[in-house]
Amino acid sequence: MRTKTIQMVNVEEYVRKINKVEAMLEDIKEAFLCFDKEFQDSVNKGERDIKEGKVTVCKTEDDLNDFFASL
Repeated sequence: MRTKTIQMVNVEEYVRKINKVEAMLEDIKEAFLCFDKEFQDSVNKGERDIKEGKVTVCKTEDDLNDFFASL
């Protein structure tokens, strides 16, 4: 027969730990939302640049080498 061990839990300590984890998750959420906005802004700028012809298209290795040489 298996014996089960019952551990007493300090409710206040448990709630403190939950609050700490909740705060950490909130920080992660805020950072993700900020990153997501910056990423979306970057994508939108890239799409605008493409529409306006502000891009360099390299179709061959020589095109790519010439592009990097021009920087």
